[in-house]
Amino acid sequence: MNKVLVIDDELGPRESIRFLLKGDYEVFCADSVDGGVAMLREQSPDLVIMDIRMPRKSGIEGLREIREVDKHVSVVMLTGYGALETAKEALRLGATDYLSKPFDTKEMTEAVGRYVERTRMERRRTGMLDELQDINARLVDDLASREQEASMAQSTAEIAHDMRNPLMIVSGYVELLTAQLEEVKAKLGDQLGATDDYLEVIGQNVRRCCDLSHMWQKYGRAKLSEFGPTTLADVIEDVVLGTAPLAASENVDINYDTQPGDAVINGNKPQLLRAIHNVIANAIQAVTPPEGRVQVSCRRDGDSIDVVISDNGSGMSPEVLSHIFDPYYTTKEEGKGTGLGMVITKRIIEEHHGELRVESEVDAGTHVTISLPLASSARSVATTN
Repeated sequence: MNKVLVIDDELGPRESIRFLLKGDYEVFCADSVDGGVAMLREQSPDLVIMDIRMPRKSGIEGLREIREVDKHVSVVMLTGYGALETAKEALRLGATDYLSKPFDTKEMTEAVGRYVERTRMERRRTGMLDELQDINARLVDDLASREQEASMAQSTAEIAHDMRNPLMIVSGYVELLTAQLEEVKAKLGDQLGATDDYLEVIGQNVRRCCDLSHMWQKYGRAKLSEFGPTTLADVIEDVVLGTAPLAASENVDINYDTQPGDAVINGNKPQLLRAIHNVIANAIQAVTPPEGRVQVSCRRDGDSIDVVISDNGSGMSPEVLSHIFDPYYTTKEEGKGTGLGMVITKRIIEEHHGELRVESEVDAGTHVTISLPLASSARSVATTN
């Protein structure tokens, strides 16, 4: 349950707020700034409601102390008649908002819901930024050590490529989130259903960055060779979900169909995520909105499973097609491609004892087929049926 801290030297207003909110929030009360700051350290509330005029230490002094303890918690100041200028000063010092005393119960309830949510979102945003900074620091350390090893040059470039894909997802969802928040502004607390989903996907992909970075830094290539039973439909669903914001930003329709959904291969899920993500991202970037379409399908073919990614984009000439597996070869604009995506994908599929086929025609689109052998148990089931 979300927590609200009320700091007011007057018992009446303090108890009125506690009674109003106790059904939906865990409410803590303090009758002084010192008591309130101590409770802030102990309980880490999601919202502080504090009177401006109090004996010994004023709300303004309390606001300064609160901001030293917690920079992100929302703080709503209560101001009586004649204290409007003081309330404006509080806003300048970092208060989130102010309400007049005596307060309107409807206005108070709406403000509490809005600002509790604001604190939660701000803490999540800050947490994700801290994780991204940690990723960056680890990558800098890792790249510095690898500079002395000429044989690791391509692996270093692959790290940059791997980080770029999930961070593009983060960027896409941030844009969607920003657009939605613009629309709801004053009604932020009441219209956050989809926003929570966006934030959750951002968090998932930030964690994916952490996992990839950690995998490369600590375990090296040995970790990449760990294989086990892997449900291919789960891999495809994760990739399609992850590339949805990129498709939305490019105004491209993306659909997938996984039949059979229980097909199991002997694989390494992080590696397969990399490989299939590369192909789908290329397909999204190859089509032209608003008729751009990308179709991902999964079908069993004897002892193997075929993943087909098709687009109705510009296609490739025979000359371009002949170079798609050459390292650092790209037809994309400067800064939009490294020329390593298909190289990485081909190597991963071959490590899974699979096959990668690409068919393309100018102005007719591209079809990429990834064939992977079924796990032995899955083959037995297929044979029995």
